[in-house]
Amino acid sequence: RWPRELIRYGLIGVVLNAAGFLIYVLFTTIIGVNPIAYISAFYPVRIVLAFYLNKKWSFTHEGHVPASAIRYLIAYISCYLLNVAMLKYLYEYWGISHVLVQAIAIVVIGPLLFVILKFWVFKENSTIIQCAQAK
Repeated sequence: RWPRELIRYGLIGVVLNAAGFLIYVLFTTIIGVNPIAYISAFYPVRIVLAFYLNKKWSFTHEGHVPASAIRYLIAYISCYLLNVAMLKYLYEYWGISHVLVQAIAIVVIGPLLFVILKFWVFKENSTIIQCAQAK
């Protein structure tokens, strides 16, 4: 089951990240929006869209929505903070291009987020719990 989930998660990630990255480059390099301000404004939109797509399609999760939504929010806030830390440290202190830092952040955070979603946010009930509930 996990290879299908990984492929679907990857497809959603590629589409959302490619679109988000292009918009990021447009807003930060052409329009001049601060990189951290942009990701701060963009993350809430991405969180809602990605939650819906990953819940319904990637992981076909049918569990309790409020509980999974709270875990999802915690996961995304953590990844947002990692993203901001990467931009602060690598862009603002080391002077590395914010576009390159954001590209690296996507590559680092994407796989990390898959593991968090698979094993914590949209986790399946363990067989032990299912067997205990059946009795």
